[in-house]
Amino acid sequence: MSWCDKLASVPSVGFGVEFHFAPSETILLALAPMLDKLVEGRKPTFEFDKLEVFAVGLNTNDGFKYGVEPSKASVAFNHRMRPKAVSGGPPVMEMLSQPQPFTSLLPVVSQKLIETMLLLPGPKGRTFNRYGIVSTTPVDADEMPPGVKKMIEYFGRPWGKLAGGFSIQVTADVGKGNNYSDRCVHTVARAENTDDLMTIMFDYQRVFTSGQPITMSNLKEVTSSTERAALKYFEELAEGHRFDEIEISEPANA
Repeated sequence: MSWCDKLASVPSVGFGVEFHFAPSETILLALAPMLDKLVEGRKPTFEFDKLEVFAVGLNTNDGFKYGVEPSKASVAFNHRMRPKAVSGGPPVMEMLSQPQPFTSLLPVVSQKLIETMLLLPGPKGRTFNRYGIVSTTPVDADEMPPGVKKMIEYFGRPWGKLAGGFSIQVTADVGKGNNYSDRCVHTVARAENTDDLMTIMFDYQRVFTSGQPITMSNLKEVTSSTERAALKYFEELAEGHRFDEIEISEPANA
């Protein structure tokens, strides 16, 4: 089982696409076939959270958050709740989304993004040049994976340890292929109130050297191959072996 599953991480995925400034009306018209399916009975099961000149964002009741902008398209999973009236008592919160393991949700959000990409408005031959997978994990300090603990300890060594709140962000190259390079943006943050959960975010990105065609077969190949690479890398980070033999010199005396 992936550590992302154990800690109830949530995924988001996105494509960086060639710029095209379609007005929001055009975007909505293009997405209409997808929106037509988001109905239960006679009620839509989504709501807009962004409607700007060149951008559209919507959130479905079952927890899928879509975004379309001039240079990117994304789908993320987020937990959704709403108050429900109860006879003879105060309202209770009802969970609308279905919690699932990270590795089960990831291919679902990827498939929804592929469907969105194939509907995007734009010139014939529009291409994409980047695909990213983000793992977001709120976690108690005592339940952090060993690798994340080692990362925090490593960055705190010049001062003994990191005290109070902190925000660490590091971007590193992690792989390369014939026509792409992989990098990961690592973010670990804790609020000043140490009772709050820590947030761990790993953003794995595959960046292509040239524009890639937006076709069903190509989108499926890119999402599946990047998914394998990202999950493998996330597990390596969790295990923490990358930090085992790293040494840091003592700070120079003033």
